[in-house]
Amino acid sequence: LSAVQTADANDFIYQWQSSADYNAAPGLKKIQAPVLVINSADDERYPPETGRLEASMKELKRARLLLIPASADTRGHGTTSMAKFYSKELGRFMRETGKARPADL
Repeated sequence: LSAVQTADANDFIYQWQSSADYNAAPGLKKIQAPVLVINSADDERYPPETGRLEASMKELKRARLLLIPASADTRGHGTTSMAKFYSKELGRFMRETGKARPADL
């Protein structure tokens, strides 16, 4: 790391702590846009085995799940930052849903 770090470490702590008690569930029914839910089978923060993901998706009007299979190349929760695992499906989703009109949603 040759670049000088100028960020306040407390900002990271505040961001991390704010995610501990955030609950998006009450607002899910309000989402009108199509949603592609991307998760990895080895996600340690939001494991698919809990069923929470499927329960949340029931609240969304138009949601599709892309569950990335665990492999030696995936990185748990960090897998979602690796577009090689979902870029094709995301492109397909965007092409398909881009044709939808708001009245169709």
